[in-house]
Amino acid sequence: MRISIWLPFEAAIGALALSYVVILAMPESSKIETPHDDANDEDGTQRPLLPTDSDLTPEVYPPTEAQKESSSHWYSEIRHLLSIPGLRFCFIVFFVSPIALLAKIFVYQHASESFGWDMPNTTWLRVSQAVGASIVTLFLLPILNAFLLRRHKHHKQGLRARKLDLAVLRGSFPIAAAGFAILWQAKASWMLILALFVCGLSEAIQPANQALATAPITKDLNARLFTTAAVLETVGKLAGGPIQSALFSIGRREGHGSLGINFLASSAIFVGLFLVAMVVRVKR
Repeated sequence: MRISIWLPFEAAIGALALSYVVILAMPESSKIETPHDDANDEDGTQRPLLPTDSDLTPEVYPPTEAQKESSSHWYSEIRHLLSIPGLRFCFIVFFVSPIALLAKIFVYQHASESFGWDMPNTTWLRVSQAVGASIVTLFLLPILNAFLLRRHKHHKQGLRARKLDLAVLRGSFPIAAAGFAILWQAKASWMLILALFVCGLSEAIQPANQALATAPITKDLNARLFTTAAVLETVGKLAGGPIQSALFSIGRREGHGSLGINFLASSAIFVGLFLVAMVVRVKR
């Protein structure tokens, strides 16, 4: 039976439309009606709808009044973000990790040139990566979170979220490095599938880094943080494309595939990030 080339796109659009239906049907998406009197005190001042717990509030670093009144407010905000302990490391991850992760788009070409795979067969590479990502996000991380919270329940405040986020990064970097190292040394087709499965297990890098970056700042700096992060990621992707392409071309000639130097470079990048992460300290 002949399968239409548009079938994957139709399936993807259908899945995307279904996800919106699910989101709209969730209770969190419904509008919550709150009485006007419950949201304001007798003097008319607005107060929070939910009580706050100072014991659970993480330590934050609000901008100073001088920074707020500065004429170059955006520059002052970025300088303030860079002065927060641990946030420079997050910015490095925002910029460098997309450069390393771009190596995965060359896996399919590598499988075709070096192992003679037909393009339809490369679907199994994407499936193996998706399986790895699903395992880590649906099973490993929730189990790890429950284990660590139970282990630290004797502490008054338990385990801080930023401690857990940093631990996830420290665990994900060597996994990603191992996955790209396997890609570099792959001598058989099954090693490519194994490598992308291992790379899928490191999918927690970006969400953990975002969570770690937002923990020590106030809400008024969230917009500046994510704008800066988006710029860094975009610049990283723009720089990573030519870099990865040039590295992948090493060793390529007629009848011979790439040597996979770009996979080795990506592995080295994640090893470097792991070493930096080991010296980064965040407060509980």
